Amino acid sequence: MNHEELMNQIEDAATEVKWELRFEGEGPEADAIDLVVSLLHARLTDPRAGMADVAARQGTNIDEMRTWWHWGW
Repeated sequence: MNHEELMNQIEDAATEVKWELRFEGEGPEADAIDLVVSLLHARLTDPRAGMADVAARQGTNIDEMRTWWHWGW
């Protein structure tokens, strides 16, 4: 399985989890699942990638991410 095929499987699995658990649309649960997918994608490219890298790719930083949905309180 190549990188693209693996990412497709991961994204499909994340979509299924969100669908089956009714995490539709915007919400903290769906966002958390999407962040896991983003970090997996980043680590396939760079095994040392972390959440700061994911945040930077989304035009933000980890401290800002923690304010989403009151994470980190």
